Amino acid sequence: MNIVRRAAVLILLLFALTPNAHAKKIYIAISNPDMSFLSGGVAQSQGYFKDEGLDVELVQITANVSIAALAAGNIDYNLILQSIVTGNLRGLPMKVAAILIERPNHVFVVDKSIQKFTDLKGKKAAISSYGSLTDILARLTAAHYGLDPKSDIGFTAAGSSSGRLAQLQSGVVQAALVTPPGDAIAEKMGFKRLLEVGTLFPFPVNGVGLHENKLKNERDEVKKVLRALYRANQFILDNPKGAIKDLAAWGRSTPAAAEEAYKANGKNYSRNLIVPRATLEKVLESTRWNVETKKKVGVDDVFDFGIMREILKEMGKKVE
Repeated sequence: MNIVRRAAVLILLLFALTPNAHAKKIYIAISNPDMSFLSGGVAQSQGYFKDEGLDVELVQITANVSIAALAAGNIDYNLILQSIVTGNLRGLPMKVAAILIERPNHVFVVDKSIQKFTDLKGKKAAISSYGSLTDILARLTAAHYGLDPKSDIGFTAAGSSSGRLAQLQSGVVQAALVTPPGDAIAEKMGFKRLLEVGTLFPFPVNGVGLHENKLKNERDEVKKVLRALYRANQFILDNPKGAIKDLAAWGRSTPAAAEEAYKANGKNYSRNLIVPRATLEKVLESTRWNVETKKKVGVDDVFDFGIMREILKEMGKKVE
């Protein structure tokens, strides 16, 4: 075999041995390239997906569209947790394999006349949409303070954070539930931060959702995706400067805005991607407020952390 042919064979062999040479394209849904979905952004920018031999594309779509896309097989994974839980309760074959963020970073901003949350009794508060995460968190907060979440406060669907603040500014509502930097914007408008929902109770806001068939039939791929996201969460928790840098680049924001977002939400990321059963019960209970279902659905019907526990065990980590 001449030198040219030997070189050609060597190149072909090297190409065949390259991990990503024939990697399957994997699509993962997110709502926005922001702090709430930074696990995916970091796993991509730090090369954790590539380390697992995965060719991943993060797809930005709305929560409602993400449910249909996952059910139809147009995407492989969905990090928009509440959409997965809602989809499951509506009878769609999807489950949650891990939790990325344990507590919400949502903030109630209010008119300065409101001194405490119970002052909102008989008044109105702006949320994004009915049945959304903001709706659920707002009602849970009302219940936390002894108010009837169905009648004591009038919740108004106002769309985006800017839309909610516009309702507050016009006087249509006296409170709005927003995420950073919405709270800072509200303060500049003359309103005040009343409370951070995440300080009141744990409530997962993002996780890893997938079709039941993938969980059953493609466990090796699922394990690789979860392992990459686990490493991303460790990076976010242990390397603030690196996480802020990645967030600024990925979300195309200023370093100052990225730092502010990290300070507000960095602490809420899960260390081992698993949360207690009692917390999951609360997620199901509150989701049922907006989803009519005759089927009795329990925690194990929606959440399956089996593969995540395998990963932790293999790493010598404590498995809860």
